[in-house]
Order: sequence, then C-alpha cells, then structure tokens
Amino acid sequence: MITTDQQLLCEKLYKQGKLTIKQIMAKTGIRSEQTVYRILDAANIPRRPNRTTVLKKTISFDKETAKILEKHAEGNLSKWICDLIKRNYI
Repeated sequence: MITTDQQLLCEKLYKQGKLTIKQIMAKTGIRSEQTVYRILDAANIPRRPNRTTVLKKTISFDKETAKILEKHAEGNLSKWICDLIKRNYI
C-alpha cells in the first residue's frame, strides 16, 4: 500500500525534474514504474518530454572528477552533463 507521504514525495521529486523514475522509486520506496505513473496521472502532472539520444559514447572519469560528480550531479547523469555543456557552450 502506498502512503500519502510516498505519493506527495513522488509528485514533488518528479516535478523537480532532477531524478529518473527509477531514482524516484528508490527514494520513495515505490516498487513499480506503473505505480509512479499512476500517481502522476491521478495528480494531473504532465509527463516530461522524451529526450532523443543521437550519440552514445563511453566515457571515463578520473578520481577528482568522480568526486565532483558524486557531489553535484543529481539524477540523470546524461541529462546533467548535456545541460552543463549547453549552458557553457551555447
């Protein structure tokens, strides 16, 4: 059974847009993606637009960079890096 606190936290985290659905599930204790989407639909929260992947690369980070990522990169790492690059180069 999903509690009201879990529902409210799920809605809040999704609206913030920083975490993936799986990360929201981990933080809220909700065990199903379908349940997350049901909660969002019941609250009339629109779905986020899908990001289209056009390039996949493997990347390695050194120890210092990994510490920075752990401290500052919230949620979806790919989105975080894409946003950072766009902010600094567009």
